[in-house]
Amino acid sequence: MDRPHLLDTNILLHWVRGSRQSDVIERQYKLSNSQFRPLICEVSLGEMRTFARSVKWGPAKIERLRRVEQQLTVVDISDPRVLDGYAELSTMAKQSGLAIFNAKNDLWIAAAALATRSQLLTMDRDFLPLRNRADFVVTVLDAGSGLPLP
Repeated sequence: MDRPHLLDTNILLHWVRGSRQSDVIERQYKLSNSQFRPLICEVSLGEMRTFARSVKWGPAKIERLRRVEQQLTVVDISDPRVLDGYAELSTMAKQSGLAIFNAKNDLWIAAAALATRSQLLTMDRDFLPLRNRADFVVTVLDAGSGLPLP
């Protein structure tokens, strides 16, 4: 089954920067030409705006972010499926002692991917334990190369 891709914040950051890793990801997943528009959790948009302010991005980079955002479909965290996914994943992570439990924004992003039945693309290794779930598809990419981790 083909699934849409939900991009973690770190993937979005590479896309906005036009990094070598984003080129590798584009070649692998064809995000620009997919039958599905890539998805993004609205939490990632807040994270990106925070990052942009903290490093004092100029108008050109802010405009690039705006253009990239227009190519994405935003998943609203108030969607009941996302809320249920958050409760499920947060409870499971806490009971299992997973590091992702302490990263609340990552839990929202994972819940958005779970709710939309999308493939989460990330460079955050905290998502690795979630690869064992039958109902969750996550691909963790190497931050240096942009290639999938084994």
